[in-house]
Formats: sequence, C-alpha cells, structure tokens
Amino acid sequence: MLLSPGQPEGRDKLRLEAHVDGLLRQLQLLQPAAICDAATEGCIWQVIHFGKILGALGMNVQSLSVAEAGLRCMEIAEADREVYAAFVWNELGALLAAHGELEEARSALRRALSGATLDRNVPERVRILANLGAVSLRSGDLKGADFWADRALQEMNSQSGDDPDARLTADWVRLEVARASRNAGSISAAILGLDRSAERSIALKGGDHPVAIATRRALAYAKFEAAAADHDVELGERQLRELEIVHLNASVLLGPAHRETIVSQAALAVAELKAASGEPGSLPRRQRAVELLEEAERMAEETLGREHSQTLALREALAYLRTAMTNSGDKPFVIEHLYLPGENDARNCSKRAAIKAERSMLWLIAHGGSSYFLSETDRFRAAVIGALERRVTFRVIISSPWSNLASSTPIPQKPSPEARQANFPDLVETVKESSYYRESFLPVSTAYLELKERYPEFIELRLARIDLSGSVLLTSDRGFFEPYITTDPQVRTRLGPRVFEVEFLKDTAYYTDSVAQFQRLWELSSTWKQFQAGEYPAQDALRHAWPHWPDNI
Repeated sequence: MLLSPGQPEGRDKLRLEAHVDGLLRQLQLLQPAAICDAATEGCIWQVIHFGKILGALGMNVQSLSVAEAGLRCMEIAEADREVYAAFVWNELGALLAAHGELEEARSALRRALSGATLDRNVPERVRILANLGAVSLRSGDLKGADFWADRALQEMNSQSGDDPDARLTADWVRLEVARASRNAGSISAAILGLDRSAERSIALKGGDHPVAIATRRALAYAKFEAAAADHDVELGERQLRELEIVHLNASVLLGPAHRETIVSQAALAVAELKAASGEPGSLPRRQRAVELLEEAERMAEETLGREHSQTLALREALAYLRTAMTNSGDKPFVIEHLYLPGENDARNCSKRAAIKAERSMLWLIAHGGSSYFLSETDRFRAAVIGALERRVTFRVIISSPWSNLASSTPIPQKPSPEARQANFPDLVETVKESSYYRESFLPVSTAYLELKERYPEFIELRLARIDLSGSVLLTSDRGFFEPYITTDPQVRTRLGPRVFEVEFLKDTAYYTDSVAQFQRLWELSSTWKQFQAGEYPAQDALRHAWPHWPDNI
C-alpha cells in the first residue's frame, strides 16, 4: 500500500491504521531495557521501517518517538563496540532528518560514515555522504553541505558503478549551495547537473514519485531565479507555470497535506511575490502569494508540527513576505510565544536557537547583560561568541550604573542623624558596594573589552543614561521582550523571567517598534570611551541630584 504513488484510502487505510496502532501500543508497553536487550540489527531495522510507516500514515509524533527510541537503543548497544552496519545508521539518520531532528540525524550519519570506511567497500557510503550534505544544508551549514556533496560526487565519479539517489541528492545540495552564493556560473553548472540526475531518477521511479516532484520543483524554482537575475520575464513566467503544474501534481498525486505539496506551494508563493515586485497593479498577485504561503504554513503546522524545521522555514518566509508588502502601520500585534516564569528553560532554548541561527545582526537592550557576556551564567555567551565567529554584528545597550536608577539602590542601613547631616552613606559608594555593580557591571565590562579586542569590527557596547525598563533581543527575523517589574537593580540580573517574556516575528508591529526603539536609544547612549570620559561628572551629578536623606527613612 505504501509503495503506491498515492496514500492508501478507504477501508485499506483504516485496516492499516488499526494494525499499526496495535503494534504501537505493544511497543509502548515494553520497558526500555527490554527493547534495548532485543535491539539486534534485524530488530532495529524493523523499528526503522515501522517509523517510516507511521510517518507515511501522517502519525508524525509517533514516528519520531519510535525513531528516537531506536536511536537510544543503538547508542546504548554501541557504547563499547560496533554492532550495527552502516546502512542501518544511514536509514535512521534519514528518518530523523525527515522529522527535522537535524542534530540527531547528523550524529547518526556520522556513525554511519565511521562504519563505512573506504577499505570496507560499503556500497552505501556515497549515499551517507550525500545525506550528510543534505542535513548540513538544512542546518544552514553551507560550507559543510558543499564539502559532503563534493565528496559524494567525487567517489561516485571514481567508481565503476553509480547510485542514482545519492547523485540526485548531491547534485541538489550543490544547486542550493550555488544559489546561496549567488554565483551565476556555479548556478548554471549545478542546474545542468541536477537536470541530468532528475531525468535518470524520474525514468527509474516515475514522474508521480515524491522525489520526482520535489526535484522538478527545485529545478523550476532555480531556473525562475536565474531568469529573474537575467531580467528574462518570458522565461520567468514559463518557470512560474511549471511551479504551478508541480504544485497541482503534488496535490493530486500525494495529497494536500503531503510535505512535498506544502513545500511546492511555498515555492510558488515566494516566486509569485518576486515576479510581482515592481509591476504596476501587482497588489492582487502579491496578496495571492501571501495567501498561498499562509495556507502552506498552516498545513505544515498541522502535518509536520509547529517546531519542525520545515514549518520554521515557512514561518520565516511568511514573515519576509508580510514585511515586504505591508506598511509598518498595517502590521499585526501578534505574539509568537508567551514564556511565563516557570518556562525559563524553554525561553533560554529559544533564544539560544535564534542566536545560533543568526547570520547578520544581534541587537540587545538589557539592564546588565550578564547572561550574554559571562560564562558562569551558562546561558548565551557561547552562542554569542559563535555568532561573532560568523561575523555577525552584535550591538549592545546596557544601563550606566550612574543613571537615574542608581537612586533605587537599596540602602544598607538607616543612617544616624549625624550621618544624615553629613550626607552619608555616599550614594556612589553604595552603588559600588552593591552586588549588581561588583558581580554584573564590572565583570560584563571586562568581558566586553576582551571580546572587543578579539572581534573589534563586530561588537560594540553603549551605555544608556536612563533606566531601561525591560530587556529586548532582536535578530534579523524575530525578537524577545521581557519587562522588569522592579526598580531594584539588584534583582534585575542573572534571574529568570519575574513576570513574562514574549517572542515575536519580524512581520509584527512589535518587531517594528522594537527596532525603532533600539535605533533611537543607540543614538542617545554613550560609547565606552564617552562613558569613561564622563564617569566622574556623572557620579557628581548623581550625588547632587540626591543630596539629602529623606526624613521618613
């Protein structure tokens, strides 16, 4: 049933679903230790096939659960010796990649490669190399994707035999890498390579196979982009029609909820928007593009899951389309996620993922910034350094310790009348003795200067002369905002959310307003050199602004 072009329907599908559901319940009743004890190569091979069947039936959560259970058992079994053949690890890696679990997939594929060394003459080796290229590409690692795809093609070209699936995957990865590099010569050569691989694959699998549909979509979109770069409107429109045909075929042959149908609809939407740009009277076409992508994103959430890498990519593309065609005043006030105080770990994971995915800019407004600069907080410093290594620009605004917030520094004890007359304790000295100043401001300053020395062109810190009422982190596609509920500077650093934190995408009014706020505050804040030059006058101004103890202390 599953080998047929379309999905099983009617009574056949109900019978298959009932059978699979019964098997799943039996598997879930087993203890993990019992599963691992029985994890022979044949057993694991059946588990991987079972995960594929669950995925083909649309039971994606259960399919991923089975795949992860198989992965855990294989890792335990291979703790001290090699147990499974390379092809088993490769199949598991491909299944995990299909669910968007790219790091786990990469780990499984590397194990497969270590068991498929050249001297063992493993026929699956080129397929493992090609799969590593595909997983690297989806992870945003273009250099790694190009490396693995080239190795796969080199080994196939040096052998007498060939693997059509591996060659198709490797040629596809090379095309995507060439598109990202915007090199016209490389794109043309990659299109020719994929064209040849696609003809052979379609001849073997048939034009109604999901791989054939996906390949036609990738080729049509690449040719559309090449035509747009050459300003060839006629060729571009032909490729748009080809994308529409691919999408219709996918919808009819695979069903509207199939992954390839969703991806082809998204490709058609983005191409429609690009074709409409600059055309007179293009608004209806642009609106249609957004509607197509909104529907694809909704289907991806329902079919693949909200956090699947394909869903996240569609959401990012949708944010781009909305931003491209709406005025800032028309953007919606939409919150992507609300993190409450008990969800600090989830909040931190989302922020780390956003920082690691960024390739352009990181902007931060914070009271102290210790989570981003200090290693002992174990939050975002490693991710920030990784971004700086990728030449991402990191701009930071934190509070000056001599801002108006300093007057809220807790008083160590009630002064005597004599001390009150003498204006002691001194407010500046009180700030310097505070845990905020000693454990946050000074270490952050030192850490900033060290990073500035290592990455002088990509990091800059400025200090605001006013109290910052909340923290904001902005990347090129999303933002995070956390308000501060307290004026006490001692409890604004190194803590989880005291109230809540919201995450929003770039196509929202929240993102537009946050960017505008950052830019205004950036211009009004002091550079590090300006802060140093004006530190003593600022301290004196603070003393004069708070010259006497209030009588009611």
